[in-house]
Amino acid sequence: MTRSMVERTPGWVYALYLAIALAGLGVPLSLAGEGFVRWLAQTRSIATFDVTLQVLAGGILQGGLYAVIAMGLTMIFGVMRIINVAHGEFLMMGAYAAFIFFMWLLPRELHSLFTLNIGMAILGVGVFLLLCLPLMFLFGMGVQRLVLNPVVGGPELTPLLITFGLSLILINASISIFSSDFRAIPYLSGALVVGPLALGYPQVVSFIVSAAITGSVFAFLKFSRLGKAVRATAQNAEVALVCGINVERIYLYTFGLGAALAATGGVLTSIQLPFFPEIGAIYILRSFAIIILGGRGNYLGALVGGIILGVIEGLISFFIPMGSRLQELAAYTLMVLLLLVRPRGLLGGIADE
Repeated sequence: MTRSMVERTPGWVYALYLAIALAGLGVPLSLAGEGFVRWLAQTRSIATFDVTLQVLAGGILQGGLYAVIAMGLTMIFGVMRIINVAHGEFLMMGAYAAFIFFMWLLPRELHSLFTLNIGMAILGVGVFLLLCLPLMFLFGMGVQRLVLNPVVGGPELTPLLITFGLSLILINASISIFSSDFRAIPYLSGALVVGPLALGYPQVVSFIVSAAITGSVFAFLKFSRLGKAVRATAQNAEVALVCGINVERIYLYTFGLGAALAATGGVLTSIQLPFFPEIGAIYILRSFAIIILGGRGNYLGALVGGIILGVIEGLISFFIPMGSRLQELAAYTLMVLLLLVRPRGLLGGIADE
């Protein structure tokens, strides 16, 4: 027999990876065990059960935001096989676009209009998105046409380095314009009370908008002619080209849509939290964890992975003392374990087929 030119990875390498992952997960798991035991000791308390429901609901609401952000990233990777490191900076641009409209362009007399009730709050976000998304869609198409189009289909490292450089340019440009100070948008405060749950209005609005946009994207990909062309290109670009699909135009639209989805996440983040020029790094890392969890290039996997990550972060923050500091550690350790056990993700990756 002819000896294979590519040798198998030794088993001890996988064992070493697994040991490192388990060691990283050991700290949060041990602390979580302590918190879980304490929770079980208090299960007779209805208040504790209500808090657990509150944590789960908050995780689901946050997961909806994660799903929108990760969907844009997984769409770009699934169709173009490009790892867009600047995706987080597109999110940052969406947040600052909302800030510019609300604080600079909108008359101060109208600021209180979007804080009257949840209906007006949703209307305000809708106005932000109507102004922001077309601009970010065009910006994304411009980046793809002028910067990335020459390297599509080449070595994956080249577009990765290009988007990394683009992310640095965008960060430094935003620091020059807005400084590195935290910015915030005055928004509807208070909470929506549903039984034992008290859900913050910004989180509720963010989830409603995220669900609407996610559903619209799924419907677009499932039923529209252009969406079917996008899915065909993701499956096999060469076959799609033979069938008469303009693959270069699909790349153009896909990157524009991915940038618009990232900007959507930025707008929704701006109504929940203060933001700053380097906020994109936080969400790009979580997005990578989500697409690994759900499956690279799998659109439904981005939704499932986002919800799972949001719930995990909520549970960790509840069960573990000072658990908010360990949320990212547990998420990335879970990502490493999944890469070892099921590299294609929970739902399988389109990009791996």
